[in-house]
Amino acid sequence: MTNQQQCQDFWQARRSIILSTMNLEGVSETSVTPFIANDEGCLYVFISELAQHTKNILSLLNALSDDSNQSDCQRISGLIMADESENEQAFARERLTLQLLPSEIVRESEMFSMLMTRFEQTFGEVIPLLVSLPDFHLIQLKVIKGGYVKGFGQAFTFEGCPCHNLEPVRRA
Repeated sequence: MTNQQQCQDFWQARRSIILSTMNLEGVSETSVTPFIANDEGCLYVFISELAQHTKNILSLLNALSDDSNQSDCQRISGLIMADESENEQAFARERLTLQLLPSEIVRESEMFSMLMTRFEQTFGEVIPLLVSLPDFHLIQLKVIKGGYVKGFGQAFTFEGCPCHNLEPVRRA
């Protein structure tokens, strides 16, 4: 199996992402949320305004709409990692690190309906209840670039779609 295939298998088997966002005062916040992904390198999270990461993302989206020049530098970091029980060595834990650019999917759109169907297929009966709550937002997180660590001496980078065109990380 190639490194790309192993990365793809890892990516497709995960259902949660750890997000690092920043509030308006510049304080970072780290949290975890379920996600679904598409084949074009986008993740989707359905998150509540009660969560600090949602407030931070919505503030970022407002700032991006106010100043289009910031869109390339205002990103969110994400981490998808193997469970500790899946790795013998904690220092070589399999993981994907992601730089993400957010945008909101409006509730009235066809895309929102399609993605909520996928969320329900993946996460079950809780999704219709969450959709009925007005404080939940569907956020697209486009992968800009990232890294994949398979183990010791097995680290790669990629641009765009996760696991595509992996480039080995070399010591300087």
